[in-house]
Amino acid sequence: MAFMQLPISALAAAVMSALLCSSAFCQASAPFMLQELGHGAWAAIDNPAAKADGAGSNSGFVIGSESVLVVDTFENPAAAKKMLEAIRENTKLPVRYVVNTHYHLDHVAGNAIFAESGATVIAQENVRVWERTENLKFFGAKITPKQRASVEELYLPDVTYAQDATVYIGSKRGLTLRAMPGHTGGDTVVYDAEANVVFCGDLFWNHTLPNLIDASTKQWIDTLDALVREYPSAKFVPGHGEKVGDVADVRAFRDYLIFLREAITSAQAGGANSDAVLKAVLPQVRARYSDWAFLDFAEPDIQRTNEELRGIKRLPPQPVR
Repeated sequence: MAFMQLPISALAAAVMSALLCSSAFCQASAPFMLQELGHGAWAAIDNPAAKADGAGSNSGFVIGSESVLVVDTFENPAAAKKMLEAIRENTKLPVRYVVNTHYHLDHVAGNAIFAESGATVIAQENVRVWERTENLKFFGAKITPKQRASVEELYLPDVTYAQDATVYIGSKRGLTLRAMPGHTGGDTVVYDAEANVVFCGDLFWNHTLPNLIDASTKQWIDTLDALVREYPSAKFVPGHGEKVGDVADVRAFRDYLIFLREAITSAQAGGANSDAVLKAVLPQVRARYSDWAFLDFAEPDIQRTNEELRGIKRLPPQPVR
């Protein structure tokens, strides 16, 4: 989850749109830009220039022979409506499924738009438990009644699973849903073998510093190692980042988490308290990752990883089954 918009020049937005848009729907002011990945698979890349009605995260969809599956529904219903319009420009098949890759608001706020059109929303079982509770924390202690209501009215998944599932969008085309740990404890990746595309949600941020508020970085590194090992030639759609990545990009993101853990561990070993750890590590992150997006996440990334390594980090509570 990001909840931040980074500045982008009008020229850069236009260039990005020209590179990524494969549909007449796409405009420089559109909330996202479509990129065709082949075999009916599409990525929807967040357009930071869209401002108030922006997508806030990346998404995508896959068109099968019988139906369409959507991966994530952005941070506001307006962007989700635009996604539905874009899908209908490309196919008359029904949008039968939506998969939420995790519970964060910027990936689930448009669920109701697709549910109203007949789609079934699917997610790992923790998403249904956390969506209307854990999302409240992103508004801080001074959350307004309107903000609280917007979270408590989010459309929840209709179907949940614990580990793995297969969703069919044609008689022979099944998309694999895999629950993999790291970002929130309720994360899913969606693999389309026919297009050789992995929709990663926020388990992959392409040249972008991540939000670690719910993260277990050791598990996350193991997950990224598995993705690199098992899908070496795939295209990887990130939850955030301005382009679809390849295995080298996934390795680069994994290496950021490794670097962060190692730098903080080294600082802690010298007896540094949390403030001293931040002071020691922050310049290292800023120097090494100065060309990555969301650089403002450097400070909270250090603070949260420091808490994780000290065993004092608060994580979403595991639901009682």
